[in-house]
Amino acid sequence: MTNPPSSPIPDTPVAPVTPERLAELLEAEGLQYRLESAPVPDGEASTVVVRTGFINAAIAFSLDGDRLICDSMWRGEVTKADAPKVLGIVSEWNQSQYMPTLRFFESSVGEGHLTISAHRQVNTAEGLSRNQIGAFVMSSLDGVLRAYDWVEKQLPELVTWEDPHNEQ
Repeated sequence: MTNPPSSPIPDTPVAPVTPERLAELLEAEGLQYRLESAPVPDGEASTVVVRTGFINAAIAFSLDGDRLICDSMWRGEVTKADAPKVLGIVSEWNQSQYMPTLRFFESSVGEGHLTISAHRQVNTAEGLSRNQIGAFVMSSLDGVLRAYDWVEKQLPELVTWEDPHNEQ
């Protein structure tokens, strides 16, 4: 009889989720991140957002009550005239994929354009272990990148950047 494989980093007991625990996980995975205070209305406790990203996406993890939220924005800028096309792209993804949920909104920056966003969340009311946080964070990053890769295949003319990691 063989022993089951052991994890290089043992799991932790279920505990409250904090931005620091999220940052610890990203650091262990060798991913760059920053902790940023998010603006809040007067009288409310400040909140910290964990930001990371890739060449084509800005990604933020935040806590909102009993939820850990992964929210992201795709780098491409879609004209408002292409809203029907974007609606079809977003709808097709959401009908055929489990996660993340794609959506889009009108940007208020500059002349205004449509921003495609991916969203996912998990309940944290009872807390999460390190492995649970890791599973959520890593599967969210993978899902966001898959979603945006798919969007880029639908809108190749909007990919105006080059990924230095794809060079051979």
